[in-house]
Amino acid sequence: MKNTLYFKNRPNSSGFSMIELIIVVMLIGIFTAMALTRTDTGLTTIREQIAIDQITNDIDLARSMAFARNEAITIIFDKNQESYGVYNGLGIIKDFPNSNSDGIISLDNSYLRNLDIKEVSFGGSANLQFQPLGDPVSGGTIELNTKTITVESITGKWSVN
Repeated sequence: MKNTLYFKNRPNSSGFSMIELIIVVMLIGIFTAMALTRTDTGLTTIREQIAIDQITNDIDLARSMAFARNEAITIIFDKNQESYGVYNGLGIIKDFPNSNSDGIISLDNSYLRNLDIKEVSFGGSANLQFQPLGDPVSGGTIELNTKTITVESITGKWSVN
């Protein structure tokens, strides 16, 4: 006797049908689109935090420089160019950390794409000036995409909302 199994109702099929392949490709496309969207949103948040860290560190350094050098130090923001510079009585400080050869710190670069300085206001001006003892002339705010840096008028300390 032979032990042979016959599959009468099974057609000659090996592999996947075209519809199964199309469904799998569509699902992969949907999941990829979702992942890229979330990644882009996450990168924007990270870039904004990098800019906040850069600006607040520079505010602290400018305040310390004013106190240490016993001279007025001014940070002048340019919201149109997405940049700022740090100045003393002689002009721009060209060797300020993270500045270019002209002394400008630019937030409009490849690392901080899609980041905007929306508004800067320090007593009606875009200038944050620290007096020789490190006290600011006036407090104010720097508005980025979704966050606001507030500088207190008496102490010069900052907070992020």
